[in-house]
Amino acid sequence: ESLQLVHYEDGQTYTAHHDYGFGDIEDEEQEERYATLLLYLNEGMTGGETCFPRWENADTSDGLCATPKKGKAVLFFSLLPDGNMDDLSQHAAEPVTDGQKWLINMWLHDPWFKQ
Repeated sequence: ESLQLVHYEDGQTYTAHHDYGFGDIEDEEQEERYATLLLYLNEGMTGGETCFPRWENADTSDGLCATPKKGKAVLFFSLLPDGNMDDLSQHAAEPVTDGQKWLINMWLHDPWFKQ
């Protein structure tokens, strides 16, 4: 899949979802998405964190959130080493409450796994 340029304005969000699966379900040659790279292009907005609500630990029940910083990236895997889907990869874009958020979304594919 091509890189995706993503833009959020005040109030925009993306609800919790998983990236595993196939980008184009009609394409029989489409490789499985196994990882996602989010590259942040700006900072200074209020809100707009990328949150993983299922990543809880003894210190928090709120999950894990990454605050956008220009030039920084978040890499996460959608599949476990055995090829099963990793439910902990569920993520969401929190609402931008002031400013704008720009990022590049890149899906990495597993050339060995076909539909």
